[in-house]
Amino acid sequence: MGFELHYIPGLDLPADCRCRINALAINGKSPALAALVDWKRNNRRDYDRIVNVMKLLAERGRLTDERYVRKTSKPHKHGDVYEMKAYRGKARLFFFYHTTDNSIVICTNAHDKGKGSQDAAFSKCGELKRLYENKYHS
Repeated sequence: MGFELHYIPGLDLPADCRCRINALAINGKSPALAALVDWKRNNRRDYDRIVNVMKLLAERGRLTDERYVRKTSKPHKHGDVYEMKAYRGKARLFFFYHTTDNSIVICTNAHDKGKGSQDAAFSKCGELKRLYENKYHS
């Protein structure tokens, strides 16, 4: 299984940011990038809100304001994973911090509030994190 970290198009960050934001691609495909493209095309408001959260996260390193970022309520089940929220919108982008370097945020998958299971989206992020860590830290 091939893992790559991809630059997120349109996310132009200054060089002095605390965090770098990347999208995880597996075998060349990134669910996070696909969701961003879809939101940009079909829900510009949520896309802009998610991009703003990514910029805040990059600037500050960690966000604790639950209007923008929420940690899973089941860390024993999902691990140390989070969701970015389009404030007052439906778009959600799931991520984790790189294990050995907390200045790298890795976006994995997406979810639209009200469509499907949020728990399943957290679970998918947790599984992608475990696969990524096993590949690079075993």
